Amino acid sequence: MSSIKKLILLPFITASVFASCAQERYYREAEALTAALRLEQKVGQMVMVGVPGSRMNRKAESIITENLPGGIILFGRNLTTFGNNRAFVTDLHDASIRNSGIPLFISIDQEGGRVVRIRSGVTQFPGNMAAGISGDCGLVYEWGRILGLELRRSGVNMNLAPVLDVNNNPSNPVINTRSFGSDPRLVADIGACYVRGIQDSRCISVGKHFPGHGDTDSDSHYTLPVIRSSMKRLGRIELVPFQKAIAAGVECIMTAHVSYPLILGNGDPATISPLFLTRLLREELKFNGLIITDDLEMAAISSREELGEAAVRSILAGADIVLLSSYGSDLQVIVSAIKRAVALKRISAERINESVKRILEAKIRYGIMTYEEGRIGAGRFIMTDDGEKILGSAGRVNSELSRTGLIYFGDIKLLYPGENAARIFITSSPRLREILAGKKRNVLCSFPGLQRCTARGGKIILYLHVVEPDLNYIKTVAGYCKKRGIDLVVISSGNPFPLAASGIVKAGLLSFSDTDESLRQLGLCLNGRFRPKLDAGLDLGIKK
Repeated sequence: MSSIKKLILLPFITASVFASCAQERYYREAEALTAALRLEQKVGQMVMVGVPGSRMNRKAESIITENLPGGIILFGRNLTTFGNNRAFVTDLHDASIRNSGIPLFISIDQEGGRVVRIRSGVTQFPGNMAAGISGDCGLVYEWGRILGLELRRSGVNMNLAPVLDVNNNPSNPVINTRSFGSDPRLVADIGACYVRGIQDSRCISVGKHFPGHGDTDSDSHYTLPVIRSSMKRLGRIELVPFQKAIAAGVECIMTAHVSYPLILGNGDPATISPLFLTRLLREELKFNGLIITDDLEMAAISSREELGEAAVRSILAGADIVLLSSYGSDLQVIVSAIKRAVALKRISAERINESVKRILEAKIRYGIMTYEEGRIGAGRFIMTDDGEKILGSAGRVNSELSRTGLIYFGDIKLLYPGENAARIFITSSPRLREILAGKKRNVLCSFPGLQRCTARGGKIILYLHVVEPDLNYIKTVAGYCKKRGIDLVVISSGNPFPLAASGIVKAGLLSFSDTDESLRQLGLCLNGRFRPKLDAGLDLGIKK
């Protein structure tokens, strides 16, 4: 049943005043510009969309010309070299200025670890869970600061990160290592440091997925996840990181396509819920920044109702920007539906203006655009000497985060058994093989070669490297080892939660990331250069 009345009384409603309040001058400029825009321009500002190709093309041009979007989201399909990426972004801005008169939000999912889009010109950091294991807020701030500068230099002005979900379900197929961890306070502290780092580099940070996507065992890309939690539990766990991010001044929050039936009394996802976006996020948590939906084409939304109606309902719920990752006919459907809803007075002109002012104010404040004496100009990002100095520390920060993000469970003697044991490694990673080779040990590419290496007898320890673990494969290897008295240590550089929950292995070294630097640190750790953190309980903080 609905809990609107109870909502006002909950103890978690203690959010501080929004730290990144709009400066009065920027607000006045945004207000004046909003008043001068046509409806088509205003609706366009409320849409963020994908484009095809890695350079300006007729389709991308027509998307901007016909729909006047306020933002573009970039994916791997759009990105090649650093120079080409910058040129493409410049051309997109130029097309937008020619048509809508307003520069674009250029956004990207650059979370680190297993979710990255841009690989040229930015450091590949290990991602959230490694940072959570590290627990070093100072390092995380530096990571955000460096990444923000690298993204702005590449032409990106909005990072759809960090994930602020608390990963409190080991069966979660979509969040897992994208989360900072399972402790709400840790996620809150680390997340706030990341937000400050990104935004201190003049890049907009987007906290996601509100009000929480961690306690699910399904993926909203393919279905509508359901979380059967009360508002009280939500306030105790899922909302804690968002509260702290708001206090830290996060500029934008992304919605979750997740259903909370015990709170809403129906099966609606949070994205289209006024209770979550307006009553909770705006009124109770005092968030005055931008609210952006997750991709409306995800099955959690698109399988339930027509996309135009979903876009209208999300705006009525409180969203400022609707996100669409593709570049097909869905964009026109959404734009037309919003215009029609305004014409029918289903969405008021005031509601549209409210969102557009927020959008334009953020663009002016972050130097994405200028507005002086009634004239709009494209902002310029200039790298300062201090910025260059900060970028010079990228290698050190990446190494420290990757190294301190390693954790081991099981008998430590298996990791460092002494000279009398035969150590055998199985990995398909050239990077890891390169670091492990050259110490009179067997480094194999695959399991079938193991039998030839174990014929000599004696104490043998097998180190099996996996990324996304195939439990049947690991079970086969574990069975083989058990029959022959071989000790097994699994080295995981991906999502270890299915492996940990299976109970198949008793010892493992986990990096939560398969970036080059994470693999290098795994190799150095296995070579005895340093010792990882220990987790004797194997729950990795995921058991409640």
